Amino acid sequence: MAVTLRKYLNSKLKEKGLTVAQAKKNAGKYKSIAAAKKAGSLYYTDKNGKVMAAVYAEDLKKPLKPLKKSLFPKTRPSSGSIKVEVLVGSRPKSSILKDIDKGKPMSFSDAAKKKKKKKGKK
Repeated sequence: MAVTLRKYLNSKLKEKGLTVAQAKKNAGKYKSIAAAKKAGSLYYTDKNGKVMAAVYAEDLKKPLKPLKKSLFPKTRPSSGSIKVEVLVGSRPKSSILKDIDKGKPMSFSDAAKKKKKKKGKK
């Protein structure tokens, strides 16, 4: 199964995590396909100074290796990572903790009382 030059280069760039411009920067260091391939570069500079792809015809005849997907799929944060701030008012701590376990929100009146107390102390 033959692969086009574009598909081959795109897969190699993605594999290395480079852009075309980044890969072509190193082309001036290598004067032959063999030297570029040995160093792991995708491009070389020919005798006329033109940047060329360092690919043999045999490379295009081989099937491409499938790109590895991440072992961990993208997931949303679990409920355990959410931080909860509790404003403690006139109610005892134990009753607030019970309400949190049950999933009940703190009443607004309790939160308002807490704010008033803080303002009065200043």
